[in-house]
Order: sequence, then C-alpha cells, then structure tokens
Amino acid sequence: TCKIIYNVPNESGHGTHVAGIVGAVNGNNEGVCGVAGGSGNNDGVRLMSCQIFTAGMSSNVNSAAIAFVYAADNGAQIAQCSFGYQNGTYSSDMEYFQNYSLEYFAIQYFLDKERFQEVEKKMNRKSSIDGPLAIFASGNDGLDRSSYPGALMECICVTGIGPDGYPAYYTNFGPGCNIAAPGG
Repeated sequence: TCKIIYNVPNESGHGTHVAGIVGAVNGNNEGVCGVAGGSGNNDGVRLMSCQIFTAGMSSNVNSAAIAFVYAADNGAQIAQCSFGYQNGTYSSDMEYFQNYSLEYFAIQYFLDKERFQEVEKKMNRKSSIDGPLAIFASGNDGLDRSSYPGALMECICVTGIGPDGYPAYYTNFGPGCNIAAPGG
C-alpha cells in the first residue's frame, strides 16, 4: 500500500506539497491558486500521493517502481515527480537504464498509451490528454544538464527560473530540460 509518513524527523512532504500547489482551488481567497485546481466545484484535478522515500534516505528505486505501477493501475494520468539522482550521476539514457532498469520499466509502463486507453475504458471516462505524462524536476545541483530520470526522452523535465528570469542558482538546466517554471 502507499502510505504517506510525516512523523519522521526532518520529513518535508515535498512532493505532496508541490502537488498541493498544482491542485490548489482558485478564487477562494485562501493560500495560492493552482494551475489545475479548478473553482472548488469538483472541476479541478484529483491527486494521488505515493511516497517513495523518507527523510534522510535517497529515493528507493523499488519504491519508485512500485509507485509508478500503482499509479498507472489506479487511473493516474500525470506523474509529477520531485525526485532525481543527484550530481549528474548518469549522463545517458543507457547508463540510467543499466543502473535503474526496474524504475525505467515502471516509468515505461506508466507511459504506455495502450494501457492508458484500457484504464480509461475500464473507468468509463474520456481523458482530456492524449496519453499519460511523466513530469520530473531537472535537479538541484546547478548542473548544465538535467538529472535522471527527468532527462529521459519520454519525460517532461522542468528547470527552475529565479525572480530575475534566469535559471535559479541551484537548478539544473540545458540538455534534457524541456520547460521552465518559477523556482525559489
């Protein structure tokens, strides 16, 4: 089962926090407005949080793989992932695949359009997107390339923009990054 743990010292809940910003209800004069929050009349996104690591631990590849399969099998259409492998550990898709094949195959399973269409039919719904999306942060190492798995060709990788309109001091940028969004 997927269980969110907040009672561990230094646990930040970062991924859940980011998803909450995306899905925050608009126009209610409370907190922030999300890009997919809707008006509060059941017209915004539905969120599913799958915790893959806890405070002080690096991402567990088995937990990430389990989370991708769980999300795919339970109707998730978009995976918003705030994790990646630090310090530019991998410099090619093949190198990442050789070291994280289970996670790679789980991401491919999530992104499979035929599986996606079967789930949509089973749930008797019509998606507003043409297939599943996996969106990753580019990394926080200040490197001139994205970290993995965000750098995978099949994924959308987001780099952070600072208040001056340039890449945030910590963000990875350049090859492998597809889009920029406001950062810290």
